[in-house]
Amino acid sequence: MGSSNAPWADAPFALISSPGRGENLQKLDDAVFIAREMANAHNGMLRALNSIYQQCIFVKEPKDVKDLLLYATFWCDWIHEHHTGEETFLFPQIEEITGVKGLMEVNVEQHHAFMEGLEAFHKYAKETKVEEYDGMKLKVVIDRFGGKLTKHLTEEIGTLLGLKTYDGPALKKAYLKFDGEMRKGEKSILYPIVFGSSDNSYEEGFEWPEVPGPIRALVHYWFERKYQGVWRFCPSTTWGERRPLMFTEKQS
Repeated sequence: MGSSNAPWADAPFALISSPGRGENLQKLDDAVFIAREMANAHNGMLRALNSIYQQCIFVKEPKDVKDLLLYATFWCDWIHEHHTGEETFLFPQIEEITGVKGLMEVNVEQHHAFMEGLEAFHKYAKETKVEEYDGMKLKVVIDRFGGKLTKHLTEEIGTLLGLKTYDGPALKKAYLKFDGEMRKGEKSILYPIVFGSSDNSYEEGFEWPEVPGPIRALVHYWFERKYQGVWRFCPSTTWGERRPLMFTEKQS
């Protein structure tokens, strides 16, 4: 474990402010609830990307390189599944409920804007041989799409907050159906990455995603056993507690 003074995964790609902050979370407007849940997911993606970005230039040993590249591959799988799910399950339902065709088109266009860079990152993570790894090159690859991705993840929250004037209960039902579909994904990999990128102390503090404790524990111990090396790169524990990044200038 690194020093408590080590940098953490809240930079360079800025996290998103939590919608509904300061409000009674049990009485949130349905659109605010949806935006808050989505912001939680997006912040997890940003923390994980930040953890890769900050640690990649300090990873030297072959085993560490192999584990980082696999962690990056898992992260790409998470992004792909999330955005495919939005375009398949959530966005069409939002447009149907609101009656506004093309309402989510800007968000879909933003998906396309960063996709080429994301695919290049995915290709690097999957195909780079350990002996050819270059942390500075990996940072350059991330720089080519990281800003566009951050812009999208942030602005989509504003779009969701703009749904307040529409049928809130129907929209919330559609969101929960989308969330259920996402939880049907490759849980053995994506759940641990999601858990390990949450932060229960962020702003007001919350537990996200909400799952029974025994399931968290089961996923944690299974993942620790099978992907122990990969897990080292997560910025948080399975229970959403911050932990110092392991590979930094001080530790290298």
